[in-house]
Amino acid sequence: MKTVRGFSLIEAMIAIAILGVILAVSLQPLGGLFKMSRSSRDLLDHTTKAQQIAERIIQEWQDPSKFEQSCVDLSSNPLPAGVSVLVRPLDINGQPLAGYSALADCPQSPAPAPLRRLVVKVSGDGQEARIVVDVVKP
Repeated sequence: MKTVRGFSLIEAMIAIAILGVILAVSLQPLGGLFKMSRSSRDLLDHTTKAQQIAERIIQEWQDPSKFEQSCVDLSSNPLPAGVSVLVRPLDINGQPLAGYSALADCPQSPAPAPLRRLVVKVSGDGQEARIVVDVVKP
């Protein structure tokens, strides 16, 4: 008579259970990694949107009258939801001349200044991106 060597059903089930526990413990950090990846992507999207809005405002401020008025044309292209823009006049040394004010539709008459500090905030999905740019008078 031949002796059959191998694993019994109980031994195979115990091995599979141990393997399952090891996989569950080792794969748990991957779930957190995917969550961080999504969070990083959302923050990157907000930062990109803030950068685009800052560039749009700087482009419009190439017109000296719009820079002096500290305004942009919001009627044709309004700011998206979740976006706020603050403007602060600065002297030639970068020192504040007045407090922050919200970006306004033209025309507006703030104090003349050689520099303006532009703060663009984009928030949503529990994330907030902020871009701060000092813009020189054209």
